[in-house]
Amino acid sequence: MLKISALSAAVLAAVSFHTSATQEIEHITVTANKFEQPIKNTLASVSVLERDQIDQLNVRDIPSLLNTLPGVDVVRSGGLGQIASVFVRGASIQHTLVLIDGVRVSDANSGNVSFTNIPVNSIERIEVVRGARAAIYGSDAVSGVINIITREAQTHEVTLTSGSHNYVEVQAAGRLKVEKLSLGYNFGIEQTDGYDVIEKDPSAPIGKDHDQDGYENKNFGFNLAYDFEQYGELSAITQFSEGTGEYDNPWGNDEYDFENYTAKLAWVKRTDALTQNAALNVSQEENVHTGSEKEDIYSTERRELEYQARFKVLETLQATAGISHLNEDVSKSTAKFTESQRDNTAIFAGAFYDDEKFLANLSVRSDDYDFHGRANTYTTGFGVKAHKNATFRINHGTSFRAPTLSNAFVADSPWYAPNGEIKPEEAENNEIGLTLTSSWGRYDVAVFENRITNLISNIQDPETKLFVAQNINKATMKGVELSAQFEALGFEHSANLTLLDAKDNSTGTSTDLPRRPSKAFNYTLTKQWEKLNVNLTMLYRSDRPTIAFYNSKLSAYTVFNLSANYELLDGMELNARMENLTDKEYFTSGAGFTADGSRLLGYKPLGRQLYVGAKIEF
Repeated sequence: MLKISALSAAVLAAVSFHTSATQEIEHITVTANKFEQPIKNTLASVSVLERDQIDQLNVRDIPSLLNTLPGVDVVRSGGLGQIASVFVRGASIQHTLVLIDGVRVSDANSGNVSFTNIPVNSIERIEVVRGARAAIYGSDAVSGVINIITREAQTHEVTLTSGSHNYVEVQAAGRLKVEKLSLGYNFGIEQTDGYDVIEKDPSAPIGKDHDQDGYENKNFGFNLAYDFEQYGELSAITQFSEGTGEYDNPWGNDEYDFENYTAKLAWVKRTDALTQNAALNVSQEENVHTGSEKEDIYSTERRELEYQARFKVLETLQATAGISHLNEDVSKSTAKFTESQRDNTAIFAGAFYDDEKFLANLSVRSDDYDFHGRANTYTTGFGVKAHKNATFRINHGTSFRAPTLSNAFVADSPWYAPNGEIKPEEAENNEIGLTLTSSWGRYDVAVFENRITNLISNIQDPETKLFVAQNINKATMKGVELSAQFEALGFEHSANLTLLDAKDNSTGTSTDLPRRPSKAFNYTLTKQWEKLNVNLTMLYRSDRPTIAFYNSKLSAYTVFNLSANYELLDGMELNARMENLTDKEYFTSGAGFTADGSRLLGYKPLGRQLYVGAKIEF
């Protein structure tokens, strides 16, 4: 059972006193219900990171940004270019839908997302919606949705950055506009020598994994749009990244080349009563692992066609309806499958009521996946604006995650056997929340529970010794999120606390799910002088269990990061970031034991790091 700790009481006390009046800003989301609306009217738990905030923090990758948000925790297996596991409300990334400009991105077999290969310079905004959203988006939106929206720069800018471990980055972004035609662009090159990411056993002989693990990323993107006025707006958006990453592996492959892209061709037409959207989405996530005699390719290609209409039925009532068709293809992977492609056709509809006193949402969706059958989901929400600044909300919804093609159709594998009868994972989500928004700041509390059944786990067959995917597990994630943004004593404050109780209920006795901290606290203090902006961020994570294989506990830790931006001249800014100010030694993921078994070895996080740079706008 969750208990409000002294830490949470301190947060509540901090946000209750000494607030000073500031201008209230209305934040907008396009992700919560798939159309633009104020966050306070969505009846969902939503966090938005804008480009200005990203620039102020001067972070080097997306996991560093996500790790500051309520309900989100990041487990790193190394530094830049290494695996970063993102948990939303205690659920693994396989249960969170990740989008770039609304386009699905993930490895269709593992469900993993290469967050560290998505360049920060390409991002305009990140929207994170916590809670079930399968009735809006379909499979994978079990614990939430992360939508990464690419650059919409209004001026031309060039940024140069250098830092620890021979880190170098060059990036640029801008926009050209001629009457009804606009072209936005971004590109970047990022390189680092890296560091040895796994702590080594002092008694072990020197091997090929006793080395630095470097990283390189070359990327570009553009956003072309033309307004045909009464015929609507047509746009083409694409983002491309390629590069190389190294990692530790004493026996096999220890580096990879990646080539990832998303592309969207979209049309939108708006009238007073009707808004229509149509889009063709294409994406690829491909990683080629090398370093030994055997090359391993993990490749996913997706193509999706979608149409949605939004009707203004009354001044207080909107309705949506649409259809989508998705194709997933893993045929370019090294692994063999008896079926390497599948299609999903979905229909969906929703109703959204808002009379400025009461709010109500209802969304329904039906997905029909090849081989796995139909999955029907719904989401309901009800809200009351008890005061012009206070909104109470309650949500209930269902969701699912489709099995992977590997689960059902893997062939000729020395490790796995297929299960043609595998079923989708299913979940039920409940949430109540309260949001206070005024000139004093924004405060939110959410209490949530997510129950996942039919969880897929690989079980070893006693006869063949091969692992077979089975629907045998179940888990419950429940908790409380507290967040606040306000001004006090001349500083801007942003704080959030997540109390999480994540349990594996597969056996008669519930056990803690591994690598999930029961308490996560983030606090950012910002001070703006005339030309200088300074941000100090603290991240605290309580202790948590490792995966069962290691049967150990990872210690709690607190890390401080500092960033600063100084306007040297009109259009020229200097920036700096110091990560891990106190050079704290900790790790968030186990990697093995010493030869005598006396000590757990782990993936080392970045120690104290310094990055400095300059940005020119014109």
